[in-house]
Amino acid sequence: MLNFKKSAAAAAVLLAGAANAATVNGFANGGFETPGTPGMVAAGWLTAATASPATLSSDAHSGSFALLLSSKPFDASIALQDSVGHGNMPALGAANVGDTPMLSFWAKGDASTTGNAFATVRYMGANGIISNALQGNFQQLINISIWTQISFQAAAIPVGTTALFIEIGTALGPLLDNRPSAIVIDDLQFSLNVAAVPEPETYALLIAGLGVVAAIARRRRA
Repeated sequence: MLNFKKSAAAAAVLLAGAANAATVNGFANGGFETPGTPGMVAAGWLTAATASPATLSSDAHSGSFALLLSSKPFDASIALQDSVGHGNMPALGAANVGDTPMLSFWAKGDASTTGNAFATVRYMGANGIISNALQGNFQQLINISIWTQISFQAAAIPVGTTALFIEIGTALGPLLDNRPSAIVIDDLQFSLNVAAVPEPETYALLIAGLGVVAAIARRRRA
């Protein structure tokens, strides 16, 4: 005979499985593979209006393309995206509040001795910026010839957040040692948790498991 406690535990596992979260990217085209419309570096990605616009490179960590940030002296090279306005990603809502996402990407290159490499993410609401999610510099973490994965922990998503805004780039002061500032970025991921949609088989197993628990409970009362 089936043990009541074991059957109840099995049903609880099925319920937990149905409620598990899946991880998605909060930004569009994190691999920079999808071509953009005129004015875009790649689909979803714009470049800041500087004399050193962000472009694409065929030196990629995966796929065919990566983001190239190459700055002239006293200038900056920046790529940016509004997840909803530029990337056409779904708006964030109450289900995302309290989530603490992680920004990760692969990078390599040289920021020069007078340059930097930075990533900034902000939480946006109906009336503009709500708060900073993260601000990180990574010029000291990358190598000119080897891809390195960079990760930054973001602050918890506040109430009212509907979109994400990212700027990733490099800026350069006077060129003192003839080292050009050139950094490539690829496979960018801003990990958001979303409720998983159970498969039809999961629903069937869940219903069957609950039926077993109910049947055993009736027998115990008889």
